[in-house]
Amino acid sequence: MALDQFDKKILNALQKDGRASVERVAEEVGLSPTPTRRRIRRLEEEGVIAGYAARVDPAACGLDLSLYVFVKLESRHRSNIESFENAVQNMGEVVSCHLITGAHDYILVMHLSGISDYNRYLREVIANIPGIIGIETSVVIGEVKNEKVLVL
Repeated sequence: MALDQFDKKILNALQKDGRASVERVAEEVGLSPTPTRRRIRRLEEEGVIAGYAARVDPAACGLDLSLYVFVKLESRHRSNIESFENAVQNMGEVVSCHLITGAHDYILVMHLSGISDYNRYLREVIANIPGIIGIETSVVIGEVKNEKVLVL
């Protein structure tokens, strides 16, 4: 889908404030509310707008430990990939999982209450997924930037 200047302005406005009223978005982008509403609905229907959510601070919820877990599979055989990806879908503690290039196959992002919680999770959950040959973990010691806004 090709995005025109108004679509991009609408997306920028909604990325800044997903709870903004149609009227406020319309005012910001320079359209009247009716075409703005129509464009937002189209962007939602076409999957450009994937959803709306509140951004929650993990530390404020007692999840003080942020981790990047790098996983290497013993082979890239379809059954290993499907087994791992299916297991990750059921792991609520994993907030994102990406298939990556390089020395590892996947990177998982997790937020947990502390290192003992991760130690338990590593031993009882991650290490028990069949087909994993290596797990490396990096602990986040500080956050420099964490924006969810795309530059359009």
